[in-house]
Amino acid sequence: MMIVIWGLVKFVALMLIVSVYVLFMTWFDRKVLARMQNRIGPQLVGFHGLLQPLADTIKSFWKEDIIPTRSYRVMFWLAPIITITTAFAAAFVVPFAPPIKTASGVFHFSVAHINEAMLFVFAFLGLSSFGVLYAGIASGGSKYPFIGAQREGAQMVSYEIILALSLLNPILMSQSLNFEQIVAAQTHHLWFVFYQPVAFLTFLISMFAVSAKVPFDLPEAESEICCGHFVEYSGLKMGLYPFAQYVVVLVMSAIMVLAFLGGWTGPFWSGGFIPGLIWYWIKIAFFIFLFTWAWGTFPRYRYDQLMDIGWKVLLPISVLNIFWTGFALTAGLPFF
Repeated sequence: MMIVIWGLVKFVALMLIVSVYVLFMTWFDRKVLARMQNRIGPQLVGFHGLLQPLADTIKSFWKEDIIPTRSYRVMFWLAPIITITTAFAAAFVVPFAPPIKTASGVFHFSVAHINEAMLFVFAFLGLSSFGVLYAGIASGGSKYPFIGAQREGAQMVSYEIILALSLLNPILMSQSLNFEQIVAAQTHHLWFVFYQPVAFLTFLISMFAVSAKVPFDLPEAESEICCGHFVEYSGLKMGLYPFAQYVVVLVMSAIMVLAFLGGWTGPFWSGGFIPGLIWYWIKIAFFIFLFTWAWGTFPRYRYDQLMDIGWKVLLPISVLNIFWTGFALTAGLPFF
């Protein structure tokens, strides 16, 4: 009974914390991009515009909910629900703090602590693309959402393969699919990024594509397809798509830190003076900032360039890197 209660408590806590994080990120993105463009950004609602996201959320409740007459209504309603549900589900198994030992055992700061956590994340990240595909199909034949949905499907298939191949290297080195065990394996050596710089770089590029963020925001390229897959949506249903995108950014950043940068362990020179929780969130915050930095810096790739990079460059490199990791582990090379 206590397991169920704690599960519900952690579920509610995750929903609240992630919702506040998304509200903050909408303000943070606009502020950082404004500074990069020599503007001020949100300023009027609250201190330095901090309450602007809350005002936007309240405003979205009163926006007219328009449904195209030619749309498939059930699928049109289900599409954003699928997108946000799968994004939250992927976050359920990600630990957001180091585990602590209690009198009754070990307390894990994830909604569900499972040994196959990595597979669980990828399963639901893959399912999240169905929300985008349904949006494009359900919009009733409009070409822009349909093109955006097609792009999302091809992009997710291409780059999730590379994402999985990149993570296979730390999985092989730690002999585990559990995030906490992968972090534990890095406490006995250097962080895996020092042994797997190629996998780190391929994962870094792929997580931008899987999150559909600049420079790989092809499913919603407003200059070409008018915001793509959710162009027919309005009000709260439209808001669920960027909401889910911010959740995926958080999940991708946490996985990057857990798999390659030692999770909540500090650098070898840190001496343990800073708590692991602080180190963990400093590293996650850096990668979240990296998404915003890229948004204000890089131009959008063409779609053929996106596919060429994935299939002709990153995929062969990832496969060769796995062969190298397998050889190094089998031969017992130093540090492997």
